[in-house]
Amino acid sequence: MTSVIQFPTPIPMTNGNYPNLKFAVFGDNLSTVTTAGYLNQSNINSATPLSDADIIMALYSYNQQTQSGSFGIFTVSIAASNGQITLSSWANPGEVTLPTTANYLAHFTNTTGTISSAAANVTNPGNISAGLSGTAGTLSSFPSAANKGSLVLAAVANTGNTTTTISNASMGQASVISIPDPAAATANFLLDHGTNTLAAGASIVANKVNGTEAANAVTADGMAGAITTSSLTTAGGASYAITWTNTFITASSSVQITLAGGTNTVKNITVECVPGAGTATLTIYNNTAATALDGTIIMSYLVM
Repeated sequence: MTSVIQFPTPIPMTNGNYPNLKFAVFGDNLSTVTTAGYLNQSNINSATPLSDADIIMALYSYNQQTQSGSFGIFTVSIAASNGQITLSSWANPGEVTLPTTANYLAHFTNTTGTISSAAANVTNPGNISAGLSGTAGTLSSFPSAANKGSLVLAAVANTGNTTTTISNASMGQASVISIPDPAAATANFLLDHGTNTLAAGASIVANKVNGTEAANAVTADGMAGAITTSSLTTAGGASYAITWTNTFITASSSVQITLAGGTNTVKNITVECVPGAGTATLTIYNNTAATALDGTIIMSYLVM
């Protein structure tokens, strides 16, 4: 139920003039007063009908005990289809769009200077600062879902009074870079300069891919893993070459190969790895002159 304390009534000496000035008193707030159909819910006085030409000066949010309220000027629009009455705050260039929200940033909503605190995408062609020297400030970003945390960018004091810049390198594509869960309250990024120290219990898990060789070829496209050969019968003093496809490998890669078992029982063997562009040649040497290899060989690898 609306709280229309005084229905819009013509102001003496202005009745019949254009525009027709009227005065009203509303107990409801601005948001309610400007809701379409607000006056239709009240007892409209047939003796003082409204028209689209009316200008209404009013006190809204009026408290009858204190006899105080907020002053506003409203225009009237009446829908021809159903007679619905809508009051709109009188708009002047440069005026503030009400109601505003405490502690929200103000921004321009048009080119004539109207200011609002309503949510919007706001642009500043210069720099944006949070805080200043001696006064802390943070930048916070929230997801669309409520109560799901936030991302905070915050500066901490450094004795050198220097600036730390976070920037992207040249990208060949659109990228989303995520920070994984460290499973701890504090953690650090790994850097390609300086000293990186892993906390107790922390580890680096490489992209691990295994592969099984057949007909002198194998694909194991990872930073680490195991390669299992076919059952070898390489004669004593001979060698067995394998073409290994791995896109992590470049000609300048350092590839570590470790013998890790298999069914072969001839143990006097060595392995050589020659890296190339996306590939490497693995050569297994049987150093036991009188005995042929007699089974599979498993090799662990690490590409750096």
